[in-house]
Amino acid sequence: MARFRRDAALVPFPRELLDQVVRALLDAAEQAPISEDGFAFGDATIDGVRLLEGRHLAAGARYRGETDDLTVDVHVPTWNRAGESRIEAAVVSGGHTVNLRLDLRMSARRLHTVRISGDYQGPKPFRGLRRARWEGEVRAEEWWSPLGPKASPISVRVVHPFAFADLGITRRKDKRGQWTVRTTARFGGRSLLRPFAAVGLAIARGRIQRAVDEGFAGAVSAWNNEVPRMVKHGMRERLDFEHRVTLKAVSREWAEEYTAALHQGIEELRFSKGRLVKKEPGAFSIRLLTGKHIGPGTRYRIAFVPEDEVEPLDVHVAAWRLDGPDRIEFNSSDDGQTGYFEIDSARRPTAVRAGFTGAFEGYSQAEASAEADLKRWWGDTPAPLLTGKADNPAGEASMTVNRAKDNDGEWTVDVTATVKGRAWAGHLVPVAGLVLGSALTRSFRESVDTYAEKWNAAAPGAVTPQQAADSTLRAVLDR
Repeated sequence: MARFRRDAALVPFPRELLDQVVRALLDAAEQAPISEDGFAFGDATIDGVRLLEGRHLAAGARYRGETDDLTVDVHVPTWNRAGESRIEAAVVSGGHTVNLRLDLRMSARRLHTVRISGDYQGPKPFRGLRRARWEGEVRAEEWWSPLGPKASPISVRVVHPFAFADLGITRRKDKRGQWTVRTTARFGGRSLLRPFAAVGLAIARGRIQRAVDEGFAGAVSAWNNEVPRMVKHGMRERLDFEHRVTLKAVSREWAEEYTAALHQGIEELRFSKGRLVKKEPGAFSIRLLTGKHIGPGTRYRIAFVPEDEVEPLDVHVAAWRLDGPDRIEFNSSDDGQTGYFEIDSARRPTAVRAGFTGAFEGYSQAEASAEADLKRWWGDTPAPLLTGKADNPAGEASMTVNRAKDNDGEWTVDVTATVKGRAWAGHLVPVAGLVLGSALTRSFRESVDTYAEKWNAAAPGAVTPQQAADSTLRAVLDR
């Protein structure tokens, strides 16, 4: 058996903040709209998750979740959010079985203890080797006890037929406002492999120790960097993101020539026997259903490849004029998805609008809209170019792209976004902001930077508006 012990100083995590997170998760679980019919999501119902017996989150409740290759059965033997609760789950997929048990003990509105245990059993062959069990426990009351814990309040144990691993974390006497934490890890062999494991651990002890030291140092660094942010951020009802980028400026004249050239390029697309002529089949085909290409009343059908995975879209041209409005409307064959795109004038555009209403993958309803105010963007006073919003039964999001200032052929642009939850999901947004705030902010900024890089790479230099319009059409049609 090998034993490793390390001490570290950690930034304290407030007990009250932990209790707020736990209460928010319990609120979300209790308010989840699940019934015998399934999970209610606005006007739709997800029947892949259903309540089989009893009342939602009451003692005796049973649930089942199913996909094509996975079945999850959940049983709630006891539920008391001010006392003791237990949830048991069995997950079966392709001969693999995982059993889980969650024991939660609350002391009024405070977390007392949480314990997670379970086991895994794999399929044949070597069924005896494809199994393991584990248990983990956090005794919050002991961790924050002024008298200090007598044993490790945080512990994890994993056992395989031929090996085991233990981890214990103990809080010792605080120093200079920081927690002094001792971590003890043990590894060893079991059964027939016990003597061989002892030899192997002795030979590889130095390598294992370096790996443990690196992992421990990384965890301590991440904790001490992240916890102060979490404490400062706290539990907020919404997520706010903001990022500033620099874009190559484009003149209004160039943009107007580009939209006019794009309009003309679409008109010059060729159809043969009612189908769009493309160099390569690509990921979709376009068929002319009624009318002549392209004008008011013309209808098309866009079929995607493979056809059995994506519903085709029916496209209707409501208006089409170079000097007047262009409006394209689309809908799926079952009207599950509808949307539109419109521009007030291709020759001299001042406003572009788009909207979408529908479902994704058959269950997630959403409404989205966006508007670009080109007239104000090139005005004397910096103003938002793009405003957009999205809404579904779980929450809403909005985004604004604002020109902050001009500087020698460049735009300084601020991109902001806000996410808010509603009903049961409203309890999860503060938790996501607290726990995943840094990762979400980093992802948002990376996405904005990526689009900025693409803009700057494609922004007009030696490229004429006509060349840019041709490139846009090729990029869309050659997919």
